[in-house]
Amino acid sequence: MPLEQPALGGGSPSSDPRTSFSDKARQYFTTEELVRGRVYARGRYLLYGVRTVLTLGFFGLLTLSPLSARMRDLSMSAAGGRVWLTIVVFGLLLALLYQVVTFPVSLYGGFLREHTFGLSSQTFAAWLWDYTKGALVSTVILLPLLLLLYTFIRWDPTRWYLPIWVIIVLMMGLIAELSPIILDPLFHTFKPVQNTELVERLRALTDRAGLTVGPILEIDASRKTKKSNAYFTGLGRTRRIVLYDTLLAASTPEEIEFVVAHELGHWKRNHIWKGMAISAASALATLWLIARLLTAAADSGRFSFLHPADPVSLPFLLLLLYAISLLTTPFQVAISRSFEREADRESLRLSENPRAFIAAEVKLVRSNLADIEPPKALVWLLYTHPPVLERIAMAEAFQMRQGK
Repeated sequence: MPLEQPALGGGSPSSDPRTSFSDKARQYFTTEELVRGRVYARGRYLLYGVRTVLTLGFFGLLTLSPLSARMRDLSMSAAGGRVWLTIVVFGLLLALLYQVVTFPVSLYGGFLREHTFGLSSQTFAAWLWDYTKGALVSTVILLPLLLLLYTFIRWDPTRWYLPIWVIIVLMMGLIAELSPIILDPLFHTFKPVQNTELVERLRALTDRAGLTVGPILEIDASRKTKKSNAYFTGLGRTRRIVLYDTLLAASTPEEIEFVVAHELGHWKRNHIWKGMAISAASALATLWLIARLLTAAADSGRFSFLHPADPVSLPFLLLLLYAISLLTTPFQVAISRSFEREADRESLRLSENPRAFIAAEVKLVRSNLADIEPPKALVWLLYTHPPVLERIAMAEAFQMRQGK
């Protein structure tokens, strides 16, 4: 779970946090904003660590204890001995247990802390309904994949990863294309941006970028959060620009233009396709390694499964998948940060407005309570975006080259 602009409760970053920030940070932000962002960020770091420990502990316990075998026996009994239904019941039971274990972290991090820091506008009932919908959507998507996974493992315990990899790659593309019209409306309401002058301005920007996009939409983000953002989504005919209503309410047209220019920069540099290619390659390598380790574990006789196709192997498989994801996170986020830097440079070239770039960055940091000067080690480990002061420095350098 890499962090975009990581932001858990905690004390001050030093004996006197008001004297621990650089002059560059103080140039753009007040001491209160700096301290508040840092405190909020420390909570997010801690929650990330807690969720990581819980996940590793949960799958590790099921892998090393007889509990997973008992779950398999219970699932088989409920399924009347039918193999495919046993896998479905086992998967549902495993997912339910994981939700129970991690729900307190989700509740605290996603609802209680957001209200504590004044960032959420959701009622508990609305948050819980979104959480439930998210779990149901994940189940609908992952259950068929789980069935296919164990079907292919039974057919070929050593090379099952090849057809599964093909299916995953196809699903990645399908979800990217259909998410804007099928999944996103489950959680938000979208409507065309009503400001025709702004729409014309953004259309002119996309024309300068040489890109064709679909509708420019406003999302009802304020119904849930006070944070601001914008994003591109979809592929082909479903490609569209989405602007938070909180961004539209708090930003000037020039600042909104920069935010959209940044997203256009991702398309100009083909980051979507590059990211999908990198994900596909890493998925193949990960599945190959898991297939080898799964076979070795079954052959060793040290675990509760003697064949990779036994549903009892699922916690071990998920443990491997999560551990590999953790180990490769620094590489994943390093690639993401390089993409974000390229998109920033492209946005400056497209908009030619470094002042709007800086103003938009400052407003986004304030609305999202970002950590303005995060520890370098955490940036290397977790950050998908460069820290804000690095991004501002890039815009300042561009402004100097312009001679403005």
